[in-house]
Amino acid sequence: MRLFFIELIKQAFTNSQYLKQLIIVSSLPALVGMSFVQMIPTWEIVKPIAILIFLIMTIWFAFRWRSQTARNQRVILFRPFIFFPFLAIFTLAVPFFLLVNLAIAYLDYHPVATYQFPDLPTTLYIYENTCFPPDSRTECDYYSTEIRRRVWILPVTTTLLSCPCFFEKPILRGDIATFSIEASRDQSKLAVSIDMRYGKVVEGS
Repeated sequence: MRLFFIELIKQAFTNSQYLKQLIIVSSLPALVGMSFVQMIPTWEIVKPIAILIFLIMTIWFAFRWRSQTARNQRVILFRPFIFFPFLAIFTLAVPFFLLVNLAIAYLDYHPVATYQFPDLPTTLYIYENTCFPPDSRTECDYYSTEIRRRVWILPVTTTLLSCPCFFEKPILRGDIATFSIEASRDQSKLAVSIDMRYGKVVEGS
């Protein structure tokens, strides 16, 4: 198996048709992975549209490149009895993962606030998971908050911390933004402090 992959990689560097076929093979995990990337709130609707566009382009290139590839140059995936079932699964799998991801996003954490302070590079997004109606925000045992940080200037975020609580608006002292806790299922903390210069949680907060 190892020799097979080594030979396949060698072929990819010496034969453009093999390289194109490998791009199609790697597209499925890439598109599925894209559906789970955390985007900034204003880009959340852009992500599924972009993924669907990439999906259509991938299917188009798959048929085009297969028609241009001689039978003796086709990788296993491009052989008739594998290519068409794989493409059908591919076409169904990406929208399925996309719908699951969107369902989780809209039924779980919701963006409620964005914080960015002048002359400080960090942008924070507050996501709350509230109790399902008719309960109030705190009348259940699963309410929580995530604080996400924007990655550089990219429309991508990472989770800075998750807390079984709700936060009040932050107070900025120097570079440190302090979020007092409004309500919590864990009484061990009264506040959380974040260094807005470096985008890190201050130890002991």
